[in-house]
Order: sequence, then C-alpha cells, then structure tokens
Amino acid sequence: MKAYSFRSFALAMTVAVVPGFALGEIAADIKHPLWYTAPSEKTMELAKLDNLDGVVVSDGQRGEAGFPAADLKLTDEQIAKVKAGNFTVAISMGWLGDDWANQQLIGLKETFEGLGIRVVAETNANWDDAKQIADLEAISVLKPDLLVSIPLNGQTTASAYKRISAAGTKVVFIDQAVDGMEPGTDYASIISSDNLALGMYLADALAAALDGKGDVAAMYFANDFYVTNLRYEGFIARVMAKYPDLNVVVAAGHNDPNKGMEVAQGVLARYPSLDGMYASWSIPAMGAVTAANVAGRNPSNFKIVNENFDQIVAQNMAQNGFIAGISSQRPYDQGAAEAKVGALALIGEPTPPYVVVPPLKVTRDVLPEAYKTIYRVDLPADMAAALAK
Repeated sequence: MKAYSFRSFALAMTVAVVPGFALGEIAADIKHPLWYTAPSEKTMELAKLDNLDGVVVSDGQRGEAGFPAADLKLTDEQIAKVKAGNFTVAISMGWLGDDWANQQLIGLKETFEGLGIRVVAETNANWDDAKQIADLEAISVLKPDLLVSIPLNGQTTASAYKRISAAGTKVVFIDQAVDGMEPGTDYASIISSDNLALGMYLADALAAALDGKGDVAAMYFANDFYVTNLRYEGFIARVMAKYPDLNVVVAAGHNDPNKGMEVAQGVLARYPSLDGMYASWSIPAMGAVTAANVAGRNPSNFKIVNENFDQIVAQNMAQNGFIAGISSQRPYDQGAAEAKVGALALIGEPTPPYVVVPPLKVTRDVLPEAYKTIYRVDLPADMAAALAK
C-alpha cells in the first residue's frame, strides 16, 4: 500500500469550512494526513448529538445514504431461489490473522453455508497490493458467480476488479469500492461499519477516561483508506463538537499497523506529559501500550483508546491496563450482511448501495457482555479472572 505524506491544515481553514464551532481544542499546527478534509456541517451537527444509538452517521463514498444492516432480510422464497442456483463465491481478503478478519470469514462462511452458496476460493493479500491483484487474477480463472472482497487500494487494484465484474461475476465490496466502478452496475454494494460513528465513540471513550479534559494525541492510518479516514474524521469532529477541554495537541500517522510502537514512541518523546492517545486499531494500539511502558507511563496517568475489539486489547482492558475504551466493529455481523447482499444480487434482487453495521462501545464495566456480542461465546476464563481483581 502506498504511504502518503502529510500536510498541515491551519485552524483558520477549519473555521472557514465549519462556522460556529469553538475549535481551540485542535492545535492550529496539527499535521493532518493528506487525504483529510474538515468535517462537513452535517457531520458536525451529528457530532453534537448526546446519543448516537440508532443514528446512521456515515454516508458512502459517493454520498449514498447508509442502509442499516439489521434491515437486510431474505424471504423464504428468495432463500429457496438462492439454494436452487448452486452458486459459487470467492472471498479475497486484504489480510488475515487478526480477529476482525477471522470473524468476518466466519460470518461469511456460516451465512453462505446456510444459503447453499459454495466457497471456491479464499485468498489473503497480506497487505500487499500486488499480491491482491495476483489473487484476483487467479480467482477470475475460476469464474465464480460472486466475489466478496476488501480492496487494499482503490486505485491500484481497480483494473483487476473491473475485469472480474465485466466477466459476469457479481461483486460485493467490504468497506470500500475501487475507482471507476459504480453501484448497481459494476458492483452490488459496499458493506461497512458506521465508521464516522465509530470514530465519535472513540472521542467519547477517551473523554470519559480523562474526565473530559487533558492533552491527547491521535495516531491515524496514513494511507488513503476510506473507512479509517472516516474514523479519524469522526474522532476529530466529536472532540470539536463536544469536548472543549480535550486538547488534541498532535496527530501522527503510521502506514503499517506494526509500526504503532515506533510512531507512539516518537509522539511520547516529543510530548512526554500527554494524558492519552487515540491509537488506531488493536495492533497499533498495543504498540502504543509498549511505547507507554517504555516511556515510564502507567495506566493511571495515560489512557489509550482504539478501534476493533481484538483479544489482545480485550485482555489489556481486563487487566486494568492502558486500553481504556474500544469502539468496535461487529465483524461477524458484517460478514453475514455481505453474504446476504451477495445472495440477493445473485438472484437479481435490488440491493442498497451502502450498508452499515453499527459500532459497539466497549469499556471495562461492560467487557463480558461486549465479548459475548462480538464473539458469541462467554468471556475467556483468564480475562474473567483478571476482570475480577
């Protein structure tokens, strides 16, 4: 994936775009990523809401209104038609090995199995554009009826997806579409978390952990990836709208989740008195945990919040570690929604162009319930024991 440089956005520019908000809590010289744009007035109005439950905050890449995943239904007649079709599907993932990807696959496979759709290929690009393009070329030889895939890069992989679609395979995208493909003609739908809301929940979690005040950092994914862009934008918008005493004094990007420790170390070296950090998803966040330990910080004076409810951050939270809040996707539910949309597309039924799954707020006091919601099993014994201490 291509790493992008950063540029500074002066505070005056933000004020010009979003009038009427006091923005002193966002440092004027903060380095936002190149893809960043100031939150729209619509986003800022939603960011002011005290309760986002039941509110679809995110729009699609092309401005499509988000359709709630819970409203996706297949009738008995439609299910029978899908089963009679003896359809095949290929799944092309951008990466595997973390809990988000694993739960996505479980949701996809279990739902496909229930619908009688046979999985004929499953690939892992391991964060490599070229590998994903090669994976898609191999899949095209199989001529599956359906492809479900998360593109690592909307520009470099576009031609490979277009060829598969042009050959007659229905395409369902996870999280983002590629350039030059249109919903309803070139692909059925994008299914994603409500990522703006997910980012807003992270601001809520960090503010709650710090009693609404303090100097914090934002560590974002530097590559131009639509869903992570939205999370960062949601975090910034929520801070601007609701937390005037929560000061985002620095933002820094990583282009590889394994570089979280390195980036966090640089931030803590420059700002040793920081009170907290939004640290992207679980892997970079655990890198930030290591950096905080090395810097001599402890969970009583430094709080970290992150996206994705993986085992590693759940364990740290249970142990009263640095992870103070998680805004989680619901990957199993997202996988199930992707399979349902794909099934509808296969039998010629209309599908919403952008489907959203609501995020889940996770704090230590609701850890057992949240774990059961995400993983559909009880909290592991070691986490339960740590939680009881």
